Amino acid sequence: MENGGVLISVLVALIVGGVAGYFIARLRARGDDRDARLATLQKEYDDYRENVRNHFIDTVSAISRIDEQQKQLYQSVAEGVTELCQPDFGDDDYFLEQTMQTLGQLESPKKKDQEDKLDLG
Repeated sequence: MENGGVLISVLVALIVGGVAGYFIARLRARGDDRDARLATLQKEYDDYRENVRNHFIDTVSAISRIDEQQKQLYQSVAEGVTELCQPDFGDDDYFLEQTMQTLGQLESPKKKDQEDKLDLG
């Protein structure tokens, strides 16, 4: 009978060990799936960050080009106002002064002409 009890104990231990092994293997498989999913999510996140970075680099570059073109436009308009309006740079030249202020606080031809006269004199 004692041999029968040992045999039953061994069988019970094998069954419990087999069930435990099955569940441990399942947990490991879940962990592997989670690791794979985590790696996939990390890759997607890294790709997204790179796309955002590239987008902002492109945006800053475009803004810089627009800024430079705007400066060139303002300068062209200021030169056109100076040349076409033929201002006498008197106190009554309100249009020229207002145009210069509107165009981004560029140095007015009146002030520049006075500075040039001072440099020559």
